[in-house]
Amino acid sequence: MGWEMHITRAECWSESETQPIGSEEWVQLVNHDEELAFDRRNGEFYALWKGQETCWLEWNDGAITAKSPAEPLYCKMLEIAAVLKAQVRDDDDRLYLLPGDLLNPSWAIPEGKPSLMQKITGFFKK
Repeated sequence: MGWEMHITRAECWSESETQPIGSEEWVQLVNHDEELAFDRRNGEFYALWKGQETCWLEWNDGAITAKSPAEPLYCKMLEIAAVLKAQVRDDDDRLYLLPGDLLNPSWAIPEGKPSLMQKITGFFKK
């Protein structure tokens, strides 16, 4: 069992069909990207990242998905998302924006302790 990352235009990847990336957009992107090629043995919209035979992407129901992507494929997903005016989300709908987010996600960084000024203003807001 693994985890997946999704290129989607929706706030929740499972609702990608509400703001879909069209299959024709995916086909056009793959056909114009020298690093991607369709491998129809696994499905009509299954593409391999050339030179990285274990790295694949698949379009389905308005989103593009990869299973347990390593950092290079994740970075490729960020590039694809930018071209398609979409975003990269994980299975829990957390948003990934930067190349370093895969290993050190910005959403996982704990907030620092409140400053003295934040404590004082927080006291008076009660």
